[in-house]
This record gives sequence, structure tokens and C-alpha cells, in this order.
Amino acid sequence: MADQRPAFIWFNGQVIPWEEAKVHVWSEVALRGASVFEGIRAYWQPEEDRYYCVALEDHLRRLFQSALLLRFPVHVTIDDITQGMKELLIALNVREHTYVRPTLYLDEGAYGYEAAKVRMGSYIGAFAVPHSPKIFSGIRCCISTWRRASDLSFPPRVKSGAAYQGFRLPRIEAELQGYDEVILLNTKESVAETSGAAIFIVRNGTAITPPALAGNLESITRKKVTELLVSEFGIPVQEREIERTELYIADEVFTCGTLSTIQPVVEIDGIKIASGQPGPITCRCRDRYLHICASGREAPPGWLTPL
Repeated sequence: MADQRPAFIWFNGQVIPWEEAKVHVWSEVALRGASVFEGIRAYWQPEEDRYYCVALEDHLRRLFQSALLLRFPVHVTIDDITQGMKELLIALNVREHTYVRPTLYLDEGAYGYEAAKVRMGSYIGAFAVPHSPKIFSGIRCCISTWRRASDLSFPPRVKSGAAYQGFRLPRIEAELQGYDEVILLNTKESVAETSGAAIFIVRNGTAITPPALAGNLESITRKKVTELLVSEFGIPVQEREIERTELYIADEVFTCGTLSTIQPVVEIDGIKIASGQPGPITCRCRDRYLHICASGREAPPGWLTPL
């Protein structure tokens, strides 16, 4: 996705050619990573000739909450971003499952928080992104030697471009060791999240996931997965801290996120999880989640928003 160069991008209120969307090297977003963003999945429905976005309202609400927590004096609205997404997807005419990334950023103003002293910008990129085959085969993870930032250093519930530099060294660490993904612990040495997704374990028929207090993004996909587990499969879900060794002895481990959807974890730190194959609860949840995302107007209430 990072290497894609689509024909168009939505930039400060209009769809323009990709090459024309520019900020200065001395802008706040370039100097200090002053941006907040969301990743949203838009699923193409060929029968209806339209896109459906998963949890669109929740994602855009979180985008503006991130801006609020960083004291960005936002000058655009949720309706502006929604309209921008529509215009961009029409212009690109991809007609495939797409990842849409709206971003709010600071152009000028350093650490300013008053609208008169800050210049803001916004843009939306969209990229065709197929599902990874690893959502079926599973991924191998390691525990990072690096730690997830706490709420008192850089709040994990803020989805910021700058915050993602905190995943750079852990991801490189995992890659150098030959793993697909990295799991981060928090400063209390319990499990936080991966570099791009929430995490669940299954023990004795109960699904367990770390709470926001463990230092993770308040995952929208995790909320949807919890709904499926409880309402459709009758599987109880606990939000509590998870110790590192509990990962190794779990019956199942899986991650969930907008881009990665639901991925079974089959190995951690060289230790196979149970049989070393995707577990039954993980597979049921993944299959149902993917079915709902592709079901268009037939989706359960509250899941999909047509664009």
C-alpha cells in the first residue's frame, strides 16, 4: 500500500492528481509528525455498484477525538471527510475492496492550539488492498524488547502518524528475526497490542483481550469482534490484562484490525500455539466477519455504511 501511487487524492477540499498534493518540508507534519488519521475499509459490492464502509461513523468519530486530544483546532467536519471519501472513490473508480485513509494535519503553528495561530490541512488517500492469505494460514509473532508508550507519555488512544514511529523499531526487530508481526508489552510488562492490531487469546472457551488501560488503541474492529463472539457464537469475552507467558499456553491467539481483519497467530517466539494451526473459534469469527463485510445491504444493523 505504501508504494502505491493512485491517480488521485483528496487534498484540502478537492480531488486532485496525486503528484500535486504537497506540503512544505518545514511544515509541522514534516517536522514533528503532526497528524492524526484513520484507516477505513470500503468493501466493493458489484451487485449494487457501490462501496460499503465498515463502522464508518465510529472511525470518523475516533479521528476527531484524536484531533481533540492533540488540541488540533479542526476546521473540517465529519460530513466534509465523508463527502471527500465519496468524491475520491468515484474519481479513482477502483471497484475493488479499498483501504481509505483520511488524515488531519498541521501545516503551520508548532505547538499552537488556537485556530488563529495554526494552519491545518486534510487529505484522503485510497488504495486497493486485497486480503492477505495469512488471514487463513496464520502469522508468526515475536514479543518485542521495546515497550508500548503509556497514556502519560503519548496516549495510545490517539491514532497519530507520530505515534506510529513507536512501532518502527519493533517491526524491524520482528523482520530481522523472520517473524510476520510483533507483539508489544506495556510498561507494566503485560500485553498491549501488535504494531497494527488488537489481540485476543482464547482459554477454556473464553476470549480474553487487553483493556484500553493496558496501553492499546481503542480498537473499533475489536469491538465488532466482541459483538460477534458474544451475540452470534455465545462465547464470553473478558477485558483484562494478559501476561506474556499466557500467550504461549493459550488455546488460540488471534489479532484483529481494519487492514489485517482477523489473523490467526500460530506461533509466538518460536512456540507453537496449541496445534500450531488456526483455532476453531478464530476461524468461525474470521469467516463470519469477512462474510458480513462483503454482504452489503444484508449486513447486520450498525456494521456497514453505503458510500
